[in-house]
Amino acid sequence: MFSWILQGGLLLLAFFVPLVLLLAAFPPFLRYLARIGHVSDDAHKSPPTKVPEPAGPLLFIAILAGELTVAAGYGSYVPLALVAGAGIAFAIGLADDLYVLGGKTKPLLLLLAGVGFVSFVFVRPEIYTSDLSFPLLGDTSPHFIIFTVLAIVAFPVVTNAFNMMDAFNGEISWFTLLTSLALLAGVVLHEVYRGGFSMSRVASVLPLVAVATGFLVYNRYPARAFDGDSGSLMFGAMFAGIAITGGVEVAAMIAMVPAILNSFYTLSSVRGFVERRKMSSRPTFIGSDGLLHASVEKDAPNTLVRLVLLASPLTEKDLVKSIVKLVAVACAFSVGISVLTWVL
Repeated sequence: MFSWILQGGLLLLAFFVPLVLLLAAFPPFLRYLARIGHVSDDAHKSPPTKVPEPAGPLLFIAILAGELTVAAGYGSYVPLALVAGAGIAFAIGLADDLYVLGGKTKPLLLLLAGVGFVSFVFVRPEIYTSDLSFPLLGDTSPHFIIFTVLAIVAFPVVTNAFNMMDAFNGEISWFTLLTSLALLAGVVLHEVYRGGFSMSRVASVLPLVAVATGFLVYNRYPARAFDGDSGSLMFGAMFAGIAITGGVEVAAMIAMVPAILNSFYTLSSVRGFVERRKMSSRPTFIGSDGLLHASVEKDAPNTLVRLVLLASPLTEKDLVKSIVKLVAVACAFSVGISVLTWVL
């Protein structure tokens, strides 16, 4: 009985330590960013407003505090592997926030986040298993080399997909929160199915859920903070790492379908990796009616948002609601895939 109380207390700490830290530190940190002139135009407002950016450093500190709490409480290496990958992605994103990396340089550097993550498996082989679990079909045969290479490649793919979902007030925070909750459900079901329930793997998801929740308070419409590439890339690296350590890769891909489609549409229309700040045309514009419209320019990137707006112009708030609904549906299917994989 005492053991279960202790385990529950550690779960609460894994969630509330990063959440309380983030909410307490956000106001002074945003004032600091504004004082030193680190602000960006909220381009989808007319006229544009100034919003402090990047909040990524504070988001990473909160994630770090949560994962170190889990590592200390459970004596697990899983949180340390997650922090290694997320920390490298954060550092690359921060460099991009401050100096603007090239559209092709950033994905290549993000391979280092995958390398940092998988390096822990050579110290602790139990960090992840080198197979995939499919609904109804069961598990693939384990293959350490192929799986590890795919794990490394997954980091730039997932982190860039998250980065491309960071364009409107509340979009990245809602996306991260909903997809991390889908991962949490998948990890819980996977651990129940495996037997020998690993509470540390479940607890390792909670700092991401907590930080996404706290960030949503300041990032939702009208945004009072932007995360910057340092935040969105860090979120993506955490998501990728949790999917791999939790053995929920297939469910994670389903939850990410809106981001995957957004990335595919964008990359295919601009013919490769192009830094969004260097794109000649934007996918949307603000009309005289104050609403967001889909761009009619031929060289404008075909983002998911542009496709949504082709149906009708929307306010930014309503646009994000539409995107959130799509993400929520994908996450519901993700949970369904987890049920099919480990329950039925």
